[in-house]
Amino acid sequence: MTRRIILSTAVLLAVSLSACTPAPDQGTSDPHADHGPMHEIEASPEQVQIDEWNPQVSAEAKHTATKAAKAYARPDLDQSAWFKALAPYLSQSARTTFQQTSNLNIASTEVIKVHEPVQGVSPAIATVEVQTNASTLEFLLSRSDGQWMVEKITSNS
Repeated sequence: MTRRIILSTAVLLAVSLSACTPAPDQGTSDPHADHGPMHEIEASPEQVQIDEWNPQVSAEAKHTATKAAKAYARPDLDQSAWFKALAPYLSQSARTTFQQTSNLNIASTEVIKVHEPVQGVSPAIATVEVQTNASTLEFLLSRSDGQWMVEKITSNS
């Protein structure tokens, strides 16, 4: 289902971007004649291309999952402190979800082992399994602007 959502999002983005391209004027040989001057926009490499999967990208995903897992496995904190510690590792949509989550229902209190990330359907998607003292957690991460963010945390207890 996640792959279907990602693929649907990619197709929607491609269609949306292609709709933004003006058609050349049929009456002139210069496609820019009626559209005014064209300005080049400089973008950083991170904005232009998605990183290739490599050891550094993998290590960064593992680092983010480790930090997020340690912040997540804290049922001893009050809700506000728990969310404040976890929020920096969450995407905007995940923040909305976890803001409504009670950390009192989390059985994990200690991170035992963080497995190597597995690349998803693109180099900007990764899954990281984290063993805790209570269960195995699966972190779905996405990479945007060079930074990994947690999209979803599921427990495989």
